[in-house]
Amino acid sequence: MLNSSFSHVIKLFFGEHKTDFKHMKKLLFYSIILFLVFENTTAQVNVSGHFYGEDAFKFSQYSNYGSARTAGMGGAFTALGGDASNTFINPAGLAFYNKSEFSISTVIRSLNTSGTYLGNNTTRSSSNAGLGQATVVISKPGKGTKQKRSAIGISYNTLVNFNNEFDYSGSNNRSSMMDYFAEKATQRGVNTTVLDSEFDTNTGFAQTPTAMYYQAYMIDAFDGGYVVVEPSFPVEQKGTVSENGNLGQLNVSYGSNFNDRMYVGASLGLQTLSYNMVNNHNEYFPNGMIFNGFGTVDDLIISGTGVNVTLGAIYRVSRIVRLGVNVTTPTAMRLKETIYSSVQIDQKPGTFKTNFNTIETLPGDFNYKITSPLRGNVGVSFMLPKKIGMFSVEAEYVGYRNMGVNDKNDNVWSSEQKRGIQDYYKNVVNFKTGIELRKDKMRLRGGVNYLADAINDGSGVDRSKLILSGGLGYRGARFFADAAYSANSFNSTFSPYTLSNPENFASSLVTNKVGSLSFSLGMFF
Repeated sequence: MLNSSFSHVIKLFFGEHKTDFKHMKKLLFYSIILFLVFENTTAQVNVSGHFYGEDAFKFSQYSNYGSARTAGMGGAFTALGGDASNTFINPAGLAFYNKSEFSISTVIRSLNTSGTYLGNNTTRSSSNAGLGQATVVISKPGKGTKQKRSAIGISYNTLVNFNNEFDYSGSNNRSSMMDYFAEKATQRGVNTTVLDSEFDTNTGFAQTPTAMYYQAYMIDAFDGGYVVVEPSFPVEQKGTVSENGNLGQLNVSYGSNFNDRMYVGASLGLQTLSYNMVNNHNEYFPNGMIFNGFGTVDDLIISGTGVNVTLGAIYRVSRIVRLGVNVTTPTAMRLKETIYSSVQIDQKPGTFKTNFNTIETLPGDFNYKITSPLRGNVGVSFMLPKKIGMFSVEAEYVGYRNMGVNDKNDNVWSSEQKRGIQDYYKNVVNFKTGIELRKDKMRLRGGVNYLADAINDGSGVDRSKLILSGGLGYRGARFFADAAYSANSFNSTFSPYTLSNPENFASSLVTNKVGSLSFSLGMFF
């Protein structure tokens, strides 16, 4: 940290600031969102403000979903039919239904995180429960000599559960978040008169993050730029990141059976997104001259809706072999962001005078659109001898490099975000396999779902996921019940802030261990 002239502190002692509000919504969003940096992308991708490719990626990472039967078999249902999850995975599988069905599933999810930041390890455990899926399938006889049966399915599936929480803490001898504030203010290139005009001395609200830092006496003007006010070391840092919400999809699907050999289907998907992330960061200065410490809170709320279409087919090669294929178009989703940011200061007695210990930015909304990746699956299933069960394996293509981010009022920014996506992400092929064994009315299941690492940042962090699952089931003439458990462990990184010199800031390496217990109940009619 650099030594600071305290002209700003002296100015407060002797004069009042005048406030002249201006509309700077986009600058507010692009600046605040930089606090919320997962995977350290802003240090790797050259874009203006926040890299929204992270959001498109986060909202496109599906894992095990659907019924407990599907989850227990690792989601490998592209070449299989007769399950509620076909409404979402491959609608052609609905044509295997000979009876109508209603089913509902719940999921209990546990999460254990362990993060290492500046050589210090912190752990946290949490759990939550929610709706996995609810489906009704109406099966009816076909028409004519070729169409044997058809079915209509209406379902809701929770595709992504965002609930997550982790901590970080450590003693930093190289930087403070104040350095981040000073760098951003210097890069913005405005003088203190502008920052004074962006602050309301009556309410304590700032129009921009830069004005918030300045009015909180965390940065000050010096030598044509800005420097930190508190230069002491070490800096004791700790924080908590909390996420919650989900991505759900309502599907209206149709499947048709032709000659008990070719099965085709189509599905319209309507997605709804609800996401909230709260980032609390606190710093303490044991040897502080101006500050005892400070804390920042950033609250990000995102909601949105989108639409996609899935087309699928299953071909019965023989009595024991089936081939399946499906393609899901990119989801075009309109999103609305609202961000709240505040800083609370704890200064040394007698250092300076301020009317506000807490300063906030004015909340506002930012509307934009993201496009999720194209998805395609190819699978094959085998009926085991003597009807003792089935085995399925498939490959899933996900075109992450073709994701898009768009602001209709800023084509240059949208193109810049697109270039960032193509530089930072790569297309992947995931693999799934599952088995179901039958004994009278009982079922035993197992599955493996491998999700490849789609991030191309050269960090050496392996973010691939291997989800192992197993389950049990009972299937009677009128009623069925299933249970499944899946578990996986994966790594992620989090940076509380970034600086122009990567050696001066730290990232937390987070190990995530996730367990999901799902239950399904259903009846035929």
